[in-house]
Amino acid sequence: MLKRDFIMVQIEELGKMVAQMVLNRNDNDGARENPELIQSVYTSLNVDTDFLLANTPDAIKQALDKDDACGLPRMELAAKTLIEESYLAQEPAGLRAKAKELLEYIQRNDSTFSLERMALIEELRR
Repeated sequence: MLKRDFIMVQIEELGKMVAQMVLNRNDNDGARENPELIQSVYTSLNVDTDFLLANTPDAIKQALDKDDACGLPRMELAAKTLIEESYLAQEPAGLRAKAKELLEYIQRNDSTFSLERMALIEELRR
């Protein structure tokens, strides 16, 4: 139980970093911090953009599951980080398409329904 709580705290901290990226996106001064925040999230998850783009959602989940089966929450953070990275990329379409694919996978396989996730998916469809 303690291990699961510790893992959830770590995931929550990464979620705060992603939330900060969203806030920074609309602030010219803060937006300069986003590349560093993006890299920090990827480093914490032990993935990078190339890995996420090159692998299937199943393979990504397996890599993010580690020994605690918390791959779906980590995958959601990775998908949201891809979205934020797309705002900085010259070719954002591939990043956004992969983020949409991952979010749809999570929505199908997670035991909880998320309106926020559905809104993100709908936004990525446009």
